[in-house]
Amino acid sequence: MSVYLQIWDGKRKKKQYPIREGQNLIGRWDPTAGVFPEIDLDAIDEDARVSRKHATIEMSGDELSIIDMGSLNGTILNGAVQLEEGKVYPLQDGDQILIGRIALQVSWDE
Repeated sequence: MSVYLQIWDGKRKKKQYPIREGQNLIGRWDPTAGVFPEIDLDAIDEDARVSRKHATIEMSGDELSIIDMGSLNGTILNGAVQLEEGKVYPLQDGDQILIGRIALQVSWDE
């Protein structure tokens, strides 16, 4: 099974970020602070709303979850759930995640 996050708002709809087994940090690349996220949103974060260490997606077998890492601008799941810092939320195929102002969709292929 391959899992990825896809930008789903307008012109960047086809940009995909693969999710690998284990922890996948979502954030902004910052060599000065030593932050190198697997899902680097720096290039598309025009308003600097994504924290360096914003959230983590964990994949274990066929289970997927997300944890907000104490981000300044928050993480929203499916347009309704504001994630609490440090709490684990399960993810499903098709779930939508708002990271700062960047909208992502969870997708996987069997």
